[in-house]
Amino acid sequence: MKKILPFLVVGIFVLSGLGAVAVNDFENEKNICEKISFSKPIIKEKNEYISIDISNANSYIMKQGKPLLPSYVKTFTFPAGTKINSVTCTPSNIKQLTLSKTPMPTPEAMSAGVTKTKIEQSTISYGNDPFPDSWFSYDIGTGLFENNRCIIVKVSINPIKYYPTEEIIKFARDVEININYEKTVENNQFLEDYQLVVISPSEYMDELAPLITHKISKGITSIYVSLNDIYSGVYFPATGRDNQEKIKCFIKDTIENWDTHFILLVGSIDKLPARDTHVYVADGNDDEVFVSDLYYADIYNDTNGFCSWDSNNNNVFGEYNWGSSHNYDEVDLYPDVYLGRLACFNSNQVITCVNKIETYENNVAYTLPWFNDMVVIGGDHAEGDTHAVYEGEFVNQKVMDLMSGFIPDKVWASNGKLNGIIPNGVQEITNAINNGCGFIDFSGHGNTNVWATHPHEDESTWIPTPIGYYLNTKVQTLSNGNKLPIVIIGACSTCKYNVDPDCFGWSFLMNNNGGGIASCGASGLDWFYLGEYVAQKGFEKICIDSFQAFKDGALTFGAMWAGALNGYIYSGMDALDHKTVEEFQPFGDPSLAIMSDSQPPNKPSKPSGPINGKVGKTYTYTTSAIDTEGDQVYYLFDWGDGKTSGWIGPFNSGTTGSANHKWSKIDTFTVKTIAKDENGVIGEWSDPLSVSIPKNKIINSPLQKILEKNVNLLPILKVLFQYLGL
Repeated sequence: MKKILPFLVVGIFVLSGLGAVAVNDFENEKNICEKISFSKPIIKEKNEYISIDISNANSYIMKQGKPLLPSYVKTFTFPAGTKINSVTCTPSNIKQLTLSKTPMPTPEAMSAGVTKTKIEQSTISYGNDPFPDSWFSYDIGTGLFENNRCIIVKVSINPIKYYPTEEIIKFARDVEININYEKTVENNQFLEDYQLVVISPSEYMDELAPLITHKISKGITSIYVSLNDIYSGVYFPATGRDNQEKIKCFIKDTIENWDTHFILLVGSIDKLPARDTHVYVADGNDDEVFVSDLYYADIYNDTNGFCSWDSNNNNVFGEYNWGSSHNYDEVDLYPDVYLGRLACFNSNQVITCVNKIETYENNVAYTLPWFNDMVVIGGDHAEGDTHAVYEGEFVNQKVMDLMSGFIPDKVWASNGKLNGIIPNGVQEITNAINNGCGFIDFSGHGNTNVWATHPHEDESTWIPTPIGYYLNTKVQTLSNGNKLPIVIIGACSTCKYNVDPDCFGWSFLMNNNGGGIASCGASGLDWFYLGEYVAQKGFEKICIDSFQAFKDGALTFGAMWAGALNGYIYSGMDALDHKTVEEFQPFGDPSLAIMSDSQPPNKPSKPSGPINGKVGKTYTYTTSAIDTEGDQVYYLFDWGDGKTSGWIGPFNSGTTGSANHKWSKIDTFTVKTIAKDENGVIGEWSDPLSVSIPKNKIINSPLQKILEKNVNLLPILKVLFQYLGL
């Protein structure tokens, strides 16, 4: 259980577990001081309530039965072994504002598994006490952050307090964060160097041997270890109460003796065991026990002790509000290794996965043209939101906003693709994936073998057409060859491999003629929120966070998965948050290279070309960008009408590139460009160029003469021209 402490933490002494020695002299004591300034609250009426926002807040306090208020989450990282002496936040410049209405409550959380279940809210009554009760909270953990073992301090600032008895808010315009810590001297000495450890039953040893050879050829020191080697103590003494704990203790030993960063588990549930996890979210259908492979990656707790996920020693793991005694286990949740599972249930599947990994990396997939295409698939999650939001498409759009330079194929309910007739919705999804792409984002509903969604505000209708869902058996017939995407699935139970060995998420990897190279999804029933709040908390947010991790520079699939967890975790997490993090299941090789560590090209020059034009006429625009490493560059033009030029090039660094475009309707469009280098690393967007496309004028034309004689045609033609965009 994560700790929420109201004001001060003292004397937390964290050792790295890698031979670190703390040096306690005064010279090594340091202090971080950072001041955060907040804008004035934005108050808007929403029916009988008001909404309260702050423009530079980056999160919300979302507690059922409490007002929805903005917050700000800040992450600090320190080298493993750092001693955190204290964390304080001091608000200043505190103002007061009287409210005209009651603040809007936190939306109800919803799960849509076998039956829809909500965390029911009683009649809104915020009580008498101020909310929240503190200006800040924080959490300390240990884990991998940007490929370094770190002490991670998450500070959640609450810049607004609501006082229900007085109907006022107090807000801090400034908050000063102070973290006092002590440096340590580390003595990292390892017996061996194995960056990647592959673990499986011994029956897969021969099939995995080529993968070990391949990884070593790519500069990743690797070793194969069988489950029998772990259980019999071949490399390290076997410790642990059961096989799962023996595997986890072995992984701890690899970190401390081999400097291991990547753990690849190979085997289905009956081949390589998983840990059952117990989080009780709400009455209804979410009292399930679900598996969590994060158990194997979360090795250390916040004091660098072994994180057993059973701190109360009752042999029930990962408890949060579980059972009649409402038990809780201390879990750190930050992964200490990058981990993935290939849930293979026979040797043929192992061969398929190994071949796909080798081909993907040998082809350097992230440098190929198809990699910068992506497919986003979504509709409406549920009826009842007051903002007319297609939740799935809203999440897809958030992903597209993050993935600068990726060209999306939007398979949506709103554009008719998911509920089409020729081609039908199922075929639209298949066609989009078969064209090849680097990433797929599914956002909707699911079960172990299926993904689906709804048209807007129509829960009684399931799409895609004609059958209302997209099956794992359809995934297994995809024929995209070596154009293999990483698949992120926002939906219930799609990666529940302990129940369905060829579950929806795993089906992408077991396809030997295409499918996907890796996937992440839920190993149990997930939870979400209606309207735009679907992106703020719950399973859809952690899916968005995985793309944020890629944007932030995750070089491997494992770093993308871990980055999603690190990005989601915050101080004061509730049961819904714990389940979201623990059930985010990764299928794939965690060491899979998905990005180069090359530096991106500089920001391209503002597009140059005409700023006025006519509908239907072709115009040429140019740009240029310099790559500081001298790499060749490619350019992408965004024309502001939902279309792009596609990537053009390569060009030598600094060389001008050009593209042509014609607009089909009257409007003012924003044209911008972005550049990537020959290694596939994408930079930032250029400054925009505004282009105005006015109406075509009919001057001295035969049509004008006809209109002069037949004035009654003019209204009809005006409607026709407007329809045609003329």
